[in-house]
This record gives sequence, structure tokens and C-alpha cells, in this order.
Amino acid sequence: MPAYLPVQLPLLLRFACVAATSFFCVFTASVTLAQDWVWAPELKVGTALPPIEAKDQNGVTHTVPDLLGDKGLVLVMSRSYEWCPYCIRQLGQLVEVQAQFKEMGFHVATMTYDPVDILEISSGDHEATFPMLSDADGYKNVMAMGILNAQYEPGHRAYGIPYPGIFLLDSDGIILAKFAEEDYKMRPDFSLVLEEAAKH
Repeated sequence: MPAYLPVQLPLLLRFACVAATSFFCVFTASVTLAQDWVWAPELKVGTALPPIEAKDQNGVTHTVPDLLGDKGLVLVMSRSYEWCPYCIRQLGQLVEVQAQFKEMGFHVATMTYDPVDILEISSGDHEATFPMLSDADGYKNVMAMGILNAQYEPGHRAYGIPYPGIFLLDSDGIILAKFAEEDYKMRPDFSLVLEEAAKH
């Protein structure tokens, strides 16, 4: 064994310890930051969803009371069904599980910043029969919910989109649960929403 190894080994061990400690600190900080992120922070579980007034894909105006089922509502806030592939995929998944929510007594609706004509096309393409609401009129609903994506400035093509997520409401429009991911490319699995809905 080379003579310098006993001398160098403690140095290597110290370096490894420092590196491991640094990694642990960075990892811990990342976890802390992730825990600090809250979707729709102004809307707590147990509080009422702000009043909604928006047209669906057929031009019919809806408010929260007429969207609610016997048990409540699953409201999916999404970006765009015209150009966002993650939103389009989620829409297809929602169509597949809609009947399960209906059996539980929960109605289903979505909201994007897409204009009514785009939603009409999307609903036909995906055979969506539930209300697909348009927040294109000043994005007032998304702003009231506090989930307007602040990354985009007025005039940008994407200005007006929300941070995506899902509200589970009871029959009085009170928030039972919220589901969202910090990364807009990731969407909560509807099995989680179904599981929560089954508790009510």
C-alpha cells in the first residue's frame, strides 16, 4: 500500500463529510421550498369558492349554484384546451372518470381562458358533456380565486391562464379539498379526487 494513503485518507473522509453535509442541506432546503408552495393560497379548505359567472361551450352562463350536484362539484382549473398538451390529456382523463363522480353525486366542470368557440370544438373532439367554462372575459374568475399565472404580462399569448388545479366543493360551494402540483406539466391523478369525494 502506498505510504501517502494513511495521510490522505483523513482528508478524503473530511471532504466526503463536507460534501454529504452540503447535499443534505440543499436537499432539505428543496423539500422546505416545496412544502411552502400552496395552490390557491387565498382559498382555504372550509371556505366558499368565490362567485363564478362564465359561459360554457354552448354559450350558456353558469354560476356556482347551478353547477353543483347533490354532493357538490369537481371544478378543474386548466390552462388551455387549444394549445396545452397537459391540459388536453387531463381533459380526456376527466371524460373517462366523469361517470364515477356522477354516481357519487358530484357534478364536473372545467374552466380555462379559452374563448367559447374553442371550447365548443374541444368538447366535440373529446365528447365532453359537462360544462367547459370560459374565463376569457377579463379573466375575472381566475383573478378572484387568486390563481392567475403571474409569469405572463398583459399582451402575452398566455396571459390570463391560471395555475392549474382542482377544487372539490360540497353542495354549498364550500371547498372540501384542493389538488395541484407546482409543476404545471404534472396533474393530480383523478383517483385521488375520487378517493376524497367518496368520504363525503
